[in-house]
Amino acid sequence: MPVMMMGSAAVFVDCDEAWKLLLVTKRGLLYVWDLFNRTCILHESLASLVTAREESSTKDAGTIRVISARFSRSGSPLVVLATRHAFLFDMSMLCWLRIADDCFPASNFASTFNLSSIQSGELGKLQVDVGKFLARKPSWTRVTDDGTQTRAHLETQLASSLALKSPNEYRQCLLSYVRFLAREADESRLREVCESFLGPPTGMAESTPTDPKNPAWDPYVLGMKKHKLLREDILPAIASNRKVQRLLNEFMDLLTEYETSEAHTDTMDIAPQT
Repeated sequence: MPVMMMGSAAVFVDCDEAWKLLLVTKRGLLYVWDLFNRTCILHESLASLVTAREESSTKDAGTIRVISARFSRSGSPLVVLATRHAFLFDMSMLCWLRIADDCFPASNFASTFNLSSIQSGELGKLQVDVGKFLARKPSWTRVTDDGTQTRAHLETQLASSLALKSPNEYRQCLLSYVRFLAREADESRLREVCESFLGPPTGMAESTPTDPKNPAWDPYVLGMKKHKLLREDILPAIASNRKVQRLLNEFMDLLTEYETSEAHTDTMDIAPQT
């Protein structure tokens, strides 16, 4: 391939095993190409990420330096700023998703997200970098715990691990989130979680016609079976608080009914030998 003329120098370059090339120019333009098919997949400006807030009083007010631009493990562009805020570009929604930041200083998990079980995960490393960066600031102090921020932080981390397609981190974030809700006896949100992992009654998902406004329920998330997560992780975590015992019993019974029905359906699908 001949030399590619970009109009300004390249400051970050990355590639993956699928012949995709990522490049960020000095002018703050990000490109992603499919070299095998010789097509441009993405042409995006980083202006919305590097422009500082108007109320910023730092000497560099107006712009924020980019310190890293590469492909994430999920294959999407990942940009990290000098503030250690990290952004993932969603190729389906065509927008940036902020997946690591310092927006939840009062969260119980703000400084303890480097759990040993997810220390090697991409999201965990990004969040640990945020914590280290904040700890170096002379004026930084740990804010008193606030339940609302802790819940919002866990919900954000859960969504971020899903965007990064990181199953181990998603499972750990899910477990932390459910444990927090159980400790708070937040029955409405626990019910919402359980219903999303239980899904519709057996056979209903398959019989429902295709509808863009009502997509079919997927029994898997990041390759993990939702019913297995419900039985082995979610329900045991809920059992830690007797105040939500009724909810626990309800979904244990429902899950048993669903699994019994599924087993019966699988048996009926086995054709008799002739």
